Amino acid sequence: MRRVGFFILTSAKASADWLAAFRAGMLELRWVEGRDYLIDARYANGDIQAGPSLAIELVATQPDLVLTGAEQAVGMLARASKTLPIVFAISKDPVASGIAASLPRPDGNATGLTDLAHGLGGKRLQLLKEAFPSVARVGLLFDPTDVGSVSQVKEIEDAATRLRIRATPIELGQAADIEQTFKRGAALGVQAYMEASSAIASSQLRVIVDRILRAKVPSIHSTSQYVEAGGLMSYSPSLPDNFRRAATYVDKILKGAKPGDLPVEQPTRFELVINLKTAKVLGIKIPRSVLLRADRVIE
Repeated sequence: MRRVGFFILTSAKASADWLAAFRAGMLELRWVEGRDYLIDARYANGDIQAGPSLAIELVATQPDLVLTGAEQAVGMLARASKTLPIVFAISKDPVASGIAASLPRPDGNATGLTDLAHGLGGKRLQLLKEAFPSVARVGLLFDPTDVGSVSQVKEIEDAATRLRIRATPIELGQAADIEQTFKRGAALGVQAYMEASSAIASSQLRVIVDRILRAKVPSIHSTSQYVEAGGLMSYSPSLPDNFRRAATYVDKILKGAKPGDLPVEQPTRFELVINLKTAKVLGIKIPRSVLLRADRVIE
């Protein structure tokens, strides 16, 4: 029986759909959990400081490989072991962050899938502007300690310039910062919110959504999980689908392939999700032109 480590910086609840999708992908490849493989999971619950020790703890159990999320988690695992195979499912930019030499040939001990975070920030901002033309200032929540989150800020700021919107970066580095973050947003006159995806934002998404609703302004998010928690809109790859596809990497590595020889792949499924219940609570109307493009509407 093979042992698959699962290391995520968010919570078990926040990543439940991802793990379920991975299990489904493994079953499609005829790997039966409990018969052919076991999953040993570690969750940091948004506490980034706890991540390195959890990574060391998991590596010490000597799994055959570890399935994880994005750059921060990969870095923690890489520092704990230089040889353990790592499969990431939602990397933002594996080449720029140094975890892969190139997309066609990663070379090291890590490979997997990206979430195109760097290509979609501008698209989200464009959708927000299309839905709410009067919005002139957007609060951009980002984690200054997350390299991937910081790098998204520049892309979104560039898109904001083209769209003639002001995107104001607002730091959100830990759960204790949330209240102060939104007080700053109010003081700056923010008319809408979006986030540069990060582990802290994912782990605190329900609190973030609640605070945006209290501010009574529209928002667009980096995953559909925010919309399912009450957020207004999201445009993103299907992250569960990425984790389902990650099973293909796990299958190949468990059968002898080297991670560095397996090309990094990009998402193939994207979705625009809109929560009309939230729109009603906020007293705003989503234009029909945007609604018709939605892949899923929550009513």
